[in-house]
Amino acid sequence: MRKKKRKQKSRVNSDKRLTQYNLSTNNRITYVYEHLPNKNTTEIICVSLDIKIIDDWVTIIYYDSHHSGILHRHTRIAYNDDADIVDYDRVKRKGTWNKLLHWAIEDIKNNYLWYKRKFLRLNKPLLKDIEVEEY
Repeated sequence: MRKKKRKQKSRVNSDKRLTQYNLSTNNRITYVYEHLPNKNTTEIICVSLDIKIIDDWVTIIYYDSHHSGILHRHTRIAYNDDADIVDYDRVKRKGTWNKLLHWAIEDIKNNYLWYKRKFLRLNKPLLKDIEVEEY
């Protein structure tokens, strides 16, 4: 008996792309996606909102489809801890990966001030001696 050879999924032709978009001097969107040209699909690796605290960029919220294959949001809990909350609340889940990528970018563009103010309000005790721009 001959064993059948299993085809391995090849990502040799995949193309990872990283882009950063400044919303202001202290806020930016960073997104990374993998484009598979032979299948004309995209995997969303990360679409994040980064804010500048002191001289460091801190990611406070990001979208990805990496764990479950479904777009979801990670919200950072505290400035001094990398732990986050994963949720699907009001996250678009239907559509092509290209449309979902565009949706995640637009959501952060339209709501970044709200996300930032919420993070700063929840972390007020940790950031009391640190000057952080609200816009």
